[in-house]
Amino acid sequence: KLGADRVLTVKTPHDSAIQQRADEAIETILRQHGPAYRVRQAATVVMDPDGAVRAIVGGRDYGASQFNRATAGQRQPGSSFKPFVYAAALSAGLYKPSTIVTDRPVCIGNWCPNNYGRSYAGSMPLTVALAKSINTSPVQMSIAIGRATGETHEARAATIGRKKIIETAHAMGLTTPLTDTVSLPIGAGEVTVIDMAAGYSALANGGRRAKPYAAIEIANSQGEVIYRHDRDEPEPKQVLSPQVAQDMNFMLSKVPTEGTGRRAALDGVVTAGKTGTTTGYKD
Repeated sequence: KLGADRVLTVKTPHDSAIQQRADEAIETILRQHGPAYRVRQAATVVMDPDGAVRAIVGGRDYGASQFNRATAGQRQPGSSFKPFVYAAALSAGLYKPSTIVTDRPVCIGNWCPNNYGRSYAGSMPLTVALAKSINTSPVQMSIAIGRATGETHEARAATIGRKKIIETAHAMGLTTPLTDTVSLPIGAGEVTVIDMAAGYSALANGGRRAKPYAAIEIANSQGEVIYRHDRDEPEPKQVLSPQVAQDMNFMLSKVPTEGTGRRAALDGVVTAGKTGTTTGYKD
């Protein structure tokens, strides 16, 4: 399409005002809390539900470091990985937001996950388990997904369940290899910020995968449009049923109002999301 032409005009979804606010937010949070957590860098991606990247920050100062932490930095997502587990469990038809689950000790081999408070909260609706970021629930879900295939051995059932969770996470938008370990359901894999934004966008997009993109239209030096995203890219793939996406959004909307993300609540605006911390709050 280019031939010998090397002069292109590219229209992007990038928004300089959002970019400025994102840069300011990164710098502010690092100045306020970086020293306490021994953190010197941060990254963020802001995208529309369809994957259009509106702003991206790969680090606090490009002059000091050109490494793009938003697209190349791999970190453990911790509990922010749990929506992929819940989406897989809901897709298997095993749970609904109102399903009662029990926070109790669960072990796979000699590995037993603990909650943040080192205690167990007993029975609660699935919505509350996600809002309060209960660690035992995703592990129990991995076992339940495997048992639904007819496998009765707990560890083998968990392995089957984790395989389905990995498939769901990749279908929703994660592109990095996810190592299958017993702690995968509580976020022990490694992901990028842009992939996590894409994965969550599938929920905001009615269950359709949202592939991140940075070009809406490209024209050559003659002004001919040689690429248009809405014309030349395939239709977004339906990776979750609309009902599962709706149920996930309902549950995730409780995180800022009743769960671990209350500092992210916005007055008069319905938001949905999930917190996740690893490495002693460093990630």
